[in-house]
Amino acid sequence: MRINIAASHRFHLLDLARELSNHGHEVRFYSYVPTKRASKFGLKKECSYSLFYLLFPLLALMKLTKGSNWSVRIIHNALDLYLSYFMRPCDVFIGLGTVYKSSFIAAKKRFEAITILEWGSKHNEEQHRILSEIPGLKQQLKYFKERTLDGYNLADYIAIPSAHVRQSFIDRGFSENKLVVNPYGVDLEMFSPTSLKKDDCFDVIMVGGWSYVKGCDLLTDYFRNSNLTFLHVGPIVNLAFPREKNMVHIDAVDQSRLIDYYSRASIFVLPSRAEGLAMVQLQALACGLTIVCSKHTGGSDLKELLHDKRWIIEMDEFTIPELTKCINSALELSKKQVGVRSYAKDMIDLLTWQAYGNRYNKNLECLLYASVKSK
Repeated sequence: MRINIAASHRFHLLDLARELSNHGHEVRFYSYVPTKRASKFGLKKECSYSLFYLLFPLLALMKLTKGSNWSVRIIHNALDLYLSYFMRPCDVFIGLGTVYKSSFIAAKKRFEAITILEWGSKHNEEQHRILSEIPGLKQQLKYFKERTLDGYNLADYIAIPSAHVRQSFIDRGFSENKLVVNPYGVDLEMFSPTSLKKDDCFDVIMVGGWSYVKGCDLLTDYFRNSNLTFLHVGPIVNLAFPREKNMVHIDAVDQSRLIDYYSRASIFVLPSRAEGLAMVQLQALACGLTIVCSKHTGGSDLKELLHDKRWIIEMDEFTIPELTKCINSALELSKKQVGVRSYAKDMIDLLTWQAYGNRYNKNLECLLYASVKSK
């Protein structure tokens, strides 16, 4: 198959491009990721079609304006406009939601391609509803919301990572036949079973942006009244990190260094309010940490893959008492881990990017067969 994959920066779409190329498809990955950088993640040079130099002035503008909405809007329109005119002929067009709109129309009209929108979180309207309940949080501009909804309707299929995301679309009238669920993968060359370090270790770790969306206000309230130690690794987004003796913050580090921090914690916690499938959970799982998560992280999808499901503990409510109960249970479970921590060794092959690519390839074959059959 000839497959065009359109992103902005890397996301998981670069991993998808690499895996589908490894299946023998003619893949072209469009983005503003420099080809040299894309190759570091295993993408063949001939598969990368970087618009970095073409968009450099706009990317510089976006950086100068600190990612302002209007500069992001310009970048999205530039990418979409370029591809709608200059993408190569294809059998399948896979585009990132919100960024692409005209390209979906062009791929169907010019090439009669199957079109798939990649979407990583709940339906936009459900996401908006959840975020609207957070005091003082800036809401998404009408332009981005409308562009997202247009993409949902234009694409033949919507690729999503978890069951709770699928349900959010079904609740808004989408047919299950339009939704393709496929959990993301993890790089096992970077993340593997760890032994808990004896020195300078923490009870709990969280990795990712420190924000209201990820439930960090709940974590703050919990640890302010706890003797447990907490480590956060990632950028500060829209919530101040508390100045508590038992809470330590480390700025975002290169992904290759994260395993060192996972090895310094007993359990991993992510009480997110809205997340499709948090890939940091896959990292923590591969490193052998017991996981505590909310119902909005895709953790339940990962739990279904485990033979022993105790290692992923899902919160029933978004409250301090519930978080306390789950953390206590996770810590008790982690005490049983001696030496190298690994509870997923029997099913680790299901969590790789290769496994993700295998599932995606199989889905494409089914979609292509259905398309041919309907003609």
